[in-house]
Amino acid sequence: MLPAHLMQVTRITQYYSRRFRAAMQIYRVEFPDTAFPTSRTRALLKAGSYQLLVAEDESGVLAMALVWVCRRPTFLHLDYIAVRKEEKGRGIGTALYRWLIDHLQELAPGARLLTLEVDDELLGFYRRSSTKVLQNVPYMFPAQQGPLPLNLMVHDRLGRKTLNRALVQAIIRGLYRGIHNRGSDDALLCSFIARVPRQVVLV
Repeated sequence: MLPAHLMQVTRITQYYSRRFRAAMQIYRVEFPDTAFPTSRTRALLKAGSYQLLVAEDESGVLAMALVWVCRRPTFLHLDYIAVRKEEKGRGIGTALYRWLIDHLQELAPGARLLTLEVDDELLGFYRRSSTKVLQNVPYMFPAQQGPLPLNLMVHDRLGRKTLNRALVQAIIRGLYRGIHNRGSDDALLCSFIARVPRQVVLV
């Protein structure tokens, strides 16, 4: 359930609207070093694989989430989530994240997994919403300043305790291809993907 102050979550399809501008302002404040330029965000949304969602009440937009849908294999990836600075600490980010979990099938029909690339500081936040770390997966985020080790996390609608290597490798290749624009022969990808365990435990 969303708290009372979170009146609704809406997918934004008008990319010059007040809601879009408010979402982009929250996004740029929260991620000043990594946020896409607004023109690129519009282009990604128009291409169809990305979706922009906002949580709002009568005062306006409170939070935003930018998600990406992978088609092969089918899963939803949370690329960015952010809450308006003055609204932090009220449970809005948690409520929006749980809304994404609850509406996974609507956002990505056929998907059983919601994935995230997460640093250590945010593990507790996502674990409180039944999201697990892929244990012993040596995931490397291809950051502009150089490779960055991050935790690959999943919320699994099926509640599985393990995922097999082939599925995890396919998810990683999908992220590299669709989010990071890197091919299957990318040197960074090749440096770790073979080290994914045969059975990956979700912890």
